[in-house]
Amino acid sequence: MELKTPRLHMIPITIDLAQMLMKNSLAFYYKYQLPWNKNWPHDGLKALLPIYVEKLENEESELGFGPWVIMDEKGEHVVGDIGFKGMPDSEGTIEIGYHIVASERNQGYASEAVENLCSWAFTYPGVKGIEAQCDKTNIPSQKVLINNGFNHTGRNRDILMFKKEKTANKNLNHSKEEL
Repeated sequence: MELKTPRLHMIPITIDLAQMLMKNSLAFYYKYQLPWNKNWPHDGLKALLPIYVEKLENEESELGFGPWVIMDEKGEHVVGDIGFKGMPDSEGTIEIGYHIVASERNQGYASEAVENLCSWAFTYPGVKGIEAQCDKTNIPSQKVLINNGFNHTGRNRDILMFKKEKTANKNLNHSKEEL
């Protein structure tokens, strides 16, 4: 399983890849013949990986609904990571999160990855909405979400909440006679 955009190559983190990243992240760079980036994996991803591995060991269908590695389209360097915080809840909602390494920011990679992963998720009938949260001071992340069709839905102290709903594939172009 992998996703590609014109500039990105994204792969879901499997159990083996997660264990490699937890034990020795340099082994990941060696395996994929990538230049080492001391800023990836970041602490947030490292903290999430043991929990994710346990979920994946218990339910194979979690693959894809956890973290993904974002690389450039040629697979020559790590751009960051993106992913969901688990399978859809009872209302069909999942939460997305993403992190672009500092050296790769401000190039549109987050927007491109969010658009692609949301499109992938909405192909699953059980996914009806995607939520995201970001700090009120994180203007670039807010722009990524808004530009990808997320609506601001609320605020909890300094955290802004956003949501994107699955849209029906209805033809919205009506002739004058129909109107």
